[in-house]
Parts: sequence; structure tokens; C-alpha cells
Amino acid sequence: MSKRSKEGIDRSTGLQVVYEDEDVVVIRAPDDRELEKLVINIIRKKGRPVTWKELRRELSGLAGEDRLRKVLVNLIERDEIVEMIDGSFGLKGMESTYIPRRLKKRVRPLVPTKFRIRWGPIIEATGSISAAIQYLREVKLKERRAIN
Repeated sequence: MSKRSKEGIDRSTGLQVVYEDEDVVVIRAPDDRELEKLVINIIRKKGRPVTWKELRRELSGLAGEDRLRKVLVNLIERDEIVEMIDGSFGLKGMESTYIPRRLKKRVRPLVPTKFRIRWGPIIEATGSISAAIQYLREVKLKERRAIN
């Protein structure tokens, strides 16, 4: 059984439950605005930037990859979320304390112009995205050690 309120709203997603029995719960698919709110809530709930895989897993069955990509692009363009240097997605302000993950392969940024504005200078100074990630990891880890 789903966790839902009396009005037929699923508590975990905030979406309307259309049908429910012992075996199945059918929830109305979110529109783009609702999907944007879900993405922001997922990031907020985790308290850290999330990867593309994590978002896809959380939203499987509610939105396909194309819709998710479209929503992420809109949120990035409106500066509601930030695409981190390692490709994860966080709320604005998370980039100041986030320690980037090491990557085997970096995918193309969703919004290259915003990515260049935010991360371009450090990438140019270090020579590559990989070097910039390593540099940021070292700096952030030193800051954490100094605080503790």
C-alpha cells in the first residue's frame, strides 16, 4: 500500500493517486513544473548533489530520460540548480562545499554556456576537467580538515 493522504495524494511524490488496490498503485504522471519540484526535492532531501543515475532511479516510471533532461536544462538555465564540475546536480550554493567525485569519463554538460561560466576559469587554469576536479577535491578536503 502507498503512503497517501485522505485526498488521494501520494505523500512521497505529492502526485495524485488515480487507482490503488492491494497489488497496484497508479499515480498521475507529473507535468513539467511538478517534475521540477520533484527534482529539487530529491536533491534537497539527499542534502548533496545527485548524479544522473540517481535521478533516473528515483524518477523511473514517472518521467523518461528526455523529459528529465529537459527539466534539468530548464532548472540550470533559471539558476535553480547547478551542474557540478563532475556532472552531478546540486542546489545553488552546494558548489561551495561539495567535494567532486573522481570520474572515469565526464559526459558533455547539459548547458555548456552556464558550465563554462561557472567552471571555465578553473578548468583553464588547471588544464583539463580531470585536473580541475582533482584540484577542487584537494582544496575542499583541506578546508574540511582545517574546520575539524
